[in-house]
Amino acid sequence: MERYLAETKFCDYRHPNIRRLADELFAKIEGDRGRAIAIFNWVRDEVPYRFDYWAVMASQTAQKRYGMCANKANLQIALLRYLGIPAGYHLLRIRKEVLRPVSEPRIYELTRPITTHVFCAVWLDGRWISADSTVDGELFEAAYKDQAGWRYTDWDGNFDYEIDRSFVVEDLGISPNIDRYLEMPPRFLEDDLLERANRYIEGLISSRLRSEHRPQRVKYGQDRHPHVGEDRLPHGSHTDES
Repeated sequence: MERYLAETKFCDYRHPNIRRLADELFAKIEGDRGRAIAIFNWVRDEVPYRFDYWAVMASQTAQKRYGMCANKANLQIALLRYLGIPAGYHLLRIRKEVLRPVSEPRIYELTRPITTHVFCAVWLDGRWISADSTVDGELFEAAYKDQAGWRYTDWDGNFDYEIDRSFVVEDLGISPNIDRYLEMPPRFLEDDLLERANRYIEGLISSRLRSEHRPQRVKYGQDRHPHVGEDRLPHGSHTDES
């Protein structure tokens, strides 16, 4: 279990951004389960889903306050490990249809039919429990609420909270370290495409909130909180992002 508590290049939990965040928000919460729930809730909804590169350290995602599945999982795992709670990277191969509701058409076209999804698995009461923090509340309401197989509910640390298995092509299991995967070069993503992809998501959310006469949260690219600072892996370059 030591490997699931270790710091890595990308899971850099000794960085001040991670230590400060964990100490301020989670360290005083009682018990591993309580801390895991609080971290899940915070990463899910305070770090909204936006596309980003894979090769982003947890401390950088903590500063940016946005990220895709791998970025959010990496930050979640870093916070858990810093607090002494074993956590790992659960990797799935999924159909790209998962991304259709949030993907700008050109980017969806470039995405290969099968993509990789990464989420956090946390060790509680002697077993691995899925805690997939990828889809935040605003994104769910804007893009997934009316889609079959999606949910947005409370998680109490007693059940697996993860993507519907109907989307899964292959389960690659839980790994303690995916650094060599994160370091693979992106297949097609560049800065302009990332900007385009995230503006598309902002548009989806804005349209939904306008229809409900609700204000939008802080947008992608703005500083949300200025005060807070390998086992079986896919091979080859990154195909796309989830």
